[in-house]
Amino acid sequence: MSPRFKQLVLFFFLPLFLYFSMYTWNWKTGHLDRFSSLVGLDLAGWILSPGRWLQSNIDEFWNRYVYLVGVRQENEDLTARIKDLETELARTAEKAKAADRLTALLRFNPEPPWSKRGCRVIGQKLGPNAILETMLVDVGSAHGIRFNDPVISTKGVVGRIAKPGVHYSSVVLLTDLSSRVPVLTSDGRVPAILQGQGPGAFLEVKFIPRNDKVTPGEVLLTSGLGGVFPKGIPVARVVEVTPADVSLFQKVYAEPLLALRYYEELLVLSRDEVVNATSSAMAGGNSSSVVAAQPPGPEAANASASTTATTKSSNAARHAVRKKP
Repeated sequence: MSPRFKQLVLFFFLPLFLYFSMYTWNWKTGHLDRFSSLVGLDLAGWILSPGRWLQSNIDEFWNRYVYLVGVRQENEDLTARIKDLETELARTAEKAKAADRLTALLRFNPEPPWSKRGCRVIGQKLGPNAILETMLVDVGSAHGIRFNDPVISTKGVVGRIAKPGVHYSSVVLLTDLSSRVPVLTSDGRVPAILQGQGPGAFLEVKFIPRNDKVTPGEVLLTSGLGGVFPKGIPVARVVEVTPADVSLFQKVYAEPLLALRYYEELLVLSRDEVVNATSSAMAGGNSSSVVAAQPPGPEAANASASTTATTKSSNAARHAVRKKP
């Protein structure tokens, strides 16, 4: 027998013989079937487990790295949306606050012959080197605004129109050195003149006699004297009272009811200039009677108040400006 034939028998016929032998033996006894039923599932599990492990790691890699690219973009979009909503919420809240302020202004109804007009503050601290205590509002002569018209808020007096332009006007605040407002104390009804002392200083309440009672916390109201301001509008609150020693007048200081720099919307009061034809006819056409019956104009009232203040100040002792602590 040649070696080639032996190799053919060894590698082909021998495995075939063994296969048929095992097949016949299993067909008669059934041992292989029972063995495969016991270990076949475990064998299949061992074969499939590497594939499952590979699939699990691939899924984890996809979820943590590849898929997170889209999640990150979505997160950035949501963050931007949240910022837009926060901005819109802040804008809505500001509109609600402005509506509340405007509603409070609209509730104020001045008595005749005064009329009101709303305005917005668009500038602060005007004048050369910002010396004047002023602010700029968006109404002027085109809206019927005149010199010395009172400017008020829901808290009280803010100042008066110092220079009306066509569409804008400057307002002198209570704290300006040129500000003079005739006032009354709310409790004792003591008349006085409220004078500004400049930025950072209290308002000075001048010409209160030494025997008149004024207490800290008392509110000062406009007296209506001089015709510049209507009567009864709150102006300031007394913060300090020093009894007079040798002077005829007490040293009294006050502060505005609200910091004047915090106002955004204000009201300008204007006196209605209406000629009463009936009064003119009853006076027999005497124009001087009509003029005398009319309330004094702002310029005349201002001059009268200045003259009175000058006369009284000549008799009163001067003292240093009282600064806020």
